[in-house]
Amino acid sequence: MTQSELAADIARRLGVNAHPSVAQIAEAVAVFAPFGWAMCGRWHYEGTLRVLGKVAQNASPVELDEAITEVWNTENVTWLRHAAAPIRRWSNSHYPFKQVLWDRVSLIEKAIEHHIAGAYEASIPIILAQIDGMSRDLTGQSFFSKASNDPYLDDETVAGIETNLPVVRRVFSEDVKESGDYGKVSRHGILHGRDLGYATRVNSTKTIVLVAALAEYFPRIADDSGARLRRLHENSVAGSSELDDQGRLIDDRHVPEVLNFAFDFDIAYANTVLLRTGRFDAIFRRTEIAHKHSLDSEAITVEQDHSGVWWHYTIPAGQTLGYAARPTTNPERRHPDVWRWDTTIAPTAPPWEDHDGWRSDDDFPQSPNWEPKLVI
Repeated sequence: MTQSELAADIARRLGVNAHPSVAQIAEAVAVFAPFGWAMCGRWHYEGTLRVLGKVAQNASPVELDEAITEVWNTENVTWLRHAAAPIRRWSNSHYPFKQVLWDRVSLIEKAIEHHIAGAYEASIPIILAQIDGMSRDLTGQSFFSKASNDPYLDDETVAGIETNLPVVRRVFSEDVKESGDYGKVSRHGILHGRDLGYATRVNSTKTIVLVAALAEYFPRIADDSGARLRRLHENSVAGSSELDDQGRLIDDRHVPEVLNFAFDFDIAYANTVLLRTGRFDAIFRRTEIAHKHSLDSEAITVEQDHSGVWWHYTIPAGQTLGYAARPTTNPERRHPDVWRWDTTIAPTAPPWEDHDGWRSDDDFPQSPNWEPKLVI
């Protein structure tokens, strides 16, 4: 079967199935990956069918590139603009590592702005450099390394299909040994100054689409990397009684987990209050959310009265962190009133009975250990 016949057959079978199987998607991937297009779940369905139709009509590689580029920059432009956004959700267990990821996203988003403005000479090298750094952080080797043992395969994502990223890597990793005007998407040719014709809309779009595919492929690896770095950090700070320059405990074991617990607990309580779905089940939510964040639910003391709910947890360093909330008494807002606790002793009453030791979220800054090294 020729390439055009294969594309026609794939387009026919995809076109009659609004929910194509992974196997059918994999066949479409095999058509596009050899040209440097990394497919993922964000590809435009109807646009993909149209491009397959062009291939079925014997479209040239140049025509295929232009057709896919047009789809991404028109019908799929929202996903193009936000290709790196999912990276912001990765690795909530170790803030310094998460900060690195957010900084990378900021650079990629700036590069995408360059792309939208037509400054492809800027967008492409910025994104290639960030893919290089990100893949080294997560796998120990560059995505563009020919020696890498990471296969970039999984059984859960479109990005991880065998005919996808492993094939795309070869296109982006092609050697360009002599200087010239080639117009390739080779990382080597571009960042080593060998290819002087790289700055095209097609190549820029391919690099952004590669970001979208890697954003689909890497989350689990990023979460595992963050958890490993967090364990190393905790081993290094365990037992310290020192404070950092913001007054936060150096020994911050369990602090990220408690802050993530508080965030989810706050959302659950606010939803109950705002949507008026009945009485908030504090004990059930404690168990559910503690399990999600690997905390011992029985170590979290939760209490509830007719006014609101409050809880506290003592971290290994001996500091007790607590949270309290009630339906707001402020007519200018809808969200519940919230307080935080951050001392060496546990609260004996909620803030609406005894305010001593509690700090309202209306105050700024909050207590030190409620102020993590946030990513911005």
